[in-house]
Amino acid sequence: MRAGRWISGFLAFAVLLAVVVMTAWEQQPRGYRPDSAPGDVFSAERAFRVVEEIARQPHPVGTPEHARVRDHLVAELRNLGLDTEIQEGVGKYPTNLQRDVLGMGRIANIVARLPGTNSTGTVFLTAHYDSVASGPGANDDGVGVAAVLEDVRALRASGTALRNDVVVLLTDAEETGLLGAEAFVTAGQDGRDTGVVINHEARGAGGPVLLWRTTHPDGALIRAVQRAAPYPNTDSLSTTLAGAQTSSNTDFAAFEPGGLRVLDWAFAGRSAYYHSPVDDPAHVDLATVQQMGDNSLALAREFGDKDLTVTDDTDRSFFQLPFGVLVVLPFWVMIALAVATVLAVAWLSRQLRRAGETSLRRIFGAAATVLVAAPLATGAVYGLWEVLKAIRPEYRPLFVDPYRPEFYYVAILALSVAVLAAWFVIARRLFGAMAAAAGLLCCLAVLGLALAILAPATAHILVVPTFAAAVGVAATFAMPERWRLPVLTIFLVPAAIFLGSATWPVLQTGITTAPFLVAPAVVLLGGLLMLTLTQAWPARRGWAIPSTAVVLAIVLAAAGLAVDRFDAEHPMSSQLIYALDADRNEALWLSRESPDRWTRDLVDRTTPTERFAELWPTAVASGPAPAEALSPPTAEILSDTTESGQRTVHLRLRSTRGATSIALRYDSPPISMRVAGREVTPLPETGFLFQAPGPDGVDVHLVVPAGPFPLHLVDYIWLPDSGLQSYPNPPNDVYFRQDSAGAVFITIPGL
Repeated sequence: MRAGRWISGFLAFAVLLAVVVMTAWEQQPRGYRPDSAPGDVFSAERAFRVVEEIARQPHPVGTPEHARVRDHLVAELRNLGLDTEIQEGVGKYPTNLQRDVLGMGRIANIVARLPGTNSTGTVFLTAHYDSVASGPGANDDGVGVAAVLEDVRALRASGTALRNDVVVLLTDAEETGLLGAEAFVTAGQDGRDTGVVINHEARGAGGPVLLWRTTHPDGALIRAVQRAAPYPNTDSLSTTLAGAQTSSNTDFAAFEPGGLRVLDWAFAGRSAYYHSPVDDPAHVDLATVQQMGDNSLALAREFGDKDLTVTDDTDRSFFQLPFGVLVVLPFWVMIALAVATVLAVAWLSRQLRRAGETSLRRIFGAAATVLVAAPLATGAVYGLWEVLKAIRPEYRPLFVDPYRPEFYYVAILALSVAVLAAWFVIARRLFGAMAAAAGLLCCLAVLGLALAILAPATAHILVVPTFAAAVGVAATFAMPERWRLPVLTIFLVPAAIFLGSATWPVLQTGITTAPFLVAPAVVLLGGLLMLTLTQAWPARRGWAIPSTAVVLAIVLAAAGLAVDRFDAEHPMSSQLIYALDADRNEALWLSRESPDRWTRDLVDRTTPTERFAELWPTAVASGPAPAEALSPPTAEILSDTTESGQRTVHLRLRSTRGATSIALRYDSPPISMRVAGREVTPLPETGFLFQAPGPDGVDVHLVVPAGPFPLHLVDYIWLPDSGLQSYPNPPNDVYFRQDSAGAVFITIPGL
C-alpha cells in the first residue's frame, strides 16, 4: 500500500471525526445573559433569582414550605401585572397511566392570564412548582418555573401585546402523579380547543434542552419550532421513542388526553443530581437555563402571533443540523430517498461486480455481518454496565447516571468502536475491502427502506446519511482518482453530523439508553465513516485497532470507578420504610432495594411477612423494628346502608399525626367509589393513595357487595419527618430516596 493513500485515508477519517466532535459540542449550552441584559430578552441570571427563592428547601405537596412557594409565585405573577388565581381541586393519575394503587390528591394550580389583542387560542407556559421530599427541586422544576416567569417578564417589557392569550400554568403535585395537570384538564376551563402548551421540565442539572416529546399530528408544532426556536435539539426519532415509553413522565401525559397540543422540553444532563438533596441552586447550570428560556420565549412569541385555529393534520420527519438548523420533511420524501438509496446501492454493487472487484455473494455476506455487529455492540455495552454494577453494587438501584459519568461515556464509545473495528477486520478478511463497504451500504439501504415504510418518523437516522454516502461513492466512478477521496469525504459529512448528534448528547440522557441507541449508531453510522479507510486499513495489523479500543474501554471504565465516589457533596441514595401494624403492635423496616452499606444494619434479604407484603409487594428486604407509639389513622363511618344486595358506605379518613398522604387499600375492587367528590373510574385494583389530605381528612363513598368488606388504612410521612425514636440518621454521604416513609396501618373496624 502506498503511504500517500494510507495518510490520505486516515486524514479524511480524522476530518470526519472532527465533524462528529464539533456537532456534539455545538449542541451543548454555553454562556448566558446577565442581569443587566435588555428587558425584552431572556436573562438566565434574572431567572436564577426565582430559583434561589423557591428552592431553599424541599417543598412537596401538603407541606408548609409548599404553601410558602405557592404564595411567593402568586405574588410574583401579580407584580408582573397578570390576573392571577389559585385553582384548587382534586387530581388523580391520568387514565392512560394505569396503576394498581391510584394516586390522588388535593392540588392548588397557579393560573395567570396575559390577554391577547384578538385571540384565536391560548398559549400555555407550563411548569410544576412542587418538589419531591428528598430534594429542593432547583432544577426539577425550579428552572422551569423561573423560565416561565422570566418569559412573561420579557413579554411585558417588550411593550408589544401578542395576538393570542398567554396563560401561565404552574401545576401542582406533578411529582406525586401529574395530579395538578390532570385536574386542570378535567376541569375543562379556558377554551383549550386551540391551546398550545410549552412545557418545561428537567431530569438532571444541565446539558442541552431537548424537545423530547410532542403530541400528534406534529406538523404545525414542528414548523413553529423550525421557524422560532434557536436551539431545537430534537429529531423525530427521539420524539417517537419518547412518546412510546411511560417510565419517565411529565405533565405531558395529562395534557395530551385533554386535546392540547404540547411541546415537552426538558434537560437531562448530570442526572445524578435529580431528586436529591443536591438538586439545589448551587447545581443549576445558567447556560442550560438560558437555552431553555430562549427557546420558550421565542416560541411564546411565535404561537402568540399566529392563528392557532390553523392546524396541520400530518406528522413530519425532522432532524437537526449544526447551528440550530432544523430540517422538516414530509414522510413521502423520506420514502423516496429510501427507494433512491436502494437503487443507488444496487447500481454500485452491479458496477463493482462488472469491474471484477467483488461478487454479489460477497456483498450479501458482508451485509449479513453488519446485522450481527449492531446487536453485538448493544450486548457489549450492556454487559459493560452490568460488570460495573457488579463491581460497584451501589449503582444497581440507580435510575440515573453516576455523579461523574464522563469516563464511562467515553468507555462506552470506545467499546462500540471496538466492535465496529472488529467487524471491519473480519468482513474485510472474509469478503474483501470493497465487499465490506458495499455490504455495509446494502444493509443500511435495506434497513432504511424498512424503517421508511414501517416507521417513517424514525427513518432519517439511516436514510439520509446512507443516501448521501451512496451518492458519494457513485460520484467516485465518474472522476479522476485524486478527487475521489475528497468528494467521498464531503458526502460522508451527513453521517458524521448524525453520529455526533447520536453519541454524546444521547449519552447525557442516561447510560441505560446507551446500549440500545448509542452503540448501534456508532456501528452503523461509524461504519459509513470507515468508507474512507477502505484502501487505507492496515492489512497485517488490523486487529491492533479493535484490541486497542477494548483495552482503552477497560482503562476508562477503571478510571471511572476510581474517580466516581460517594461523599457528602455526592451522596448515595438509599430507600427505607418504617411500617407499623397498629392492630398487632408489630413493626418492620422495609426496603424496595437490596440492602446497601447503610441499610444492611436494619434489613436483610428476608421478604416481609404477609400483612406487610400485601401493602408493600415490591419490598425485597426487611428487618425487625421496635413498635413505636405512633398514632394510627382513623376512619369515621358516617353512614352504612345495605339495599338490594349492595352496601353503601360513607367514610371520612384522617391522619392523626399530620401525614402528607393517606391510603385506602382493599383485597378486591368495590362496585363503585367516589373520593373527595371525584368519581373514580376505572377502579384501581388494590386502592388509592391520597396526597395532602389536610386536617379535615378525605371523604370516601363506596358501593360494595353486601356483607363484610375488609379495608386497610395507611398514612405516610417522609421518613426524616416521621418523629421516630428509633430512626437512625444516615451518614452525610447517604440520603433517603423520595419514596422513603414512616407508615402506620390499621384494619378499619366495623367493615
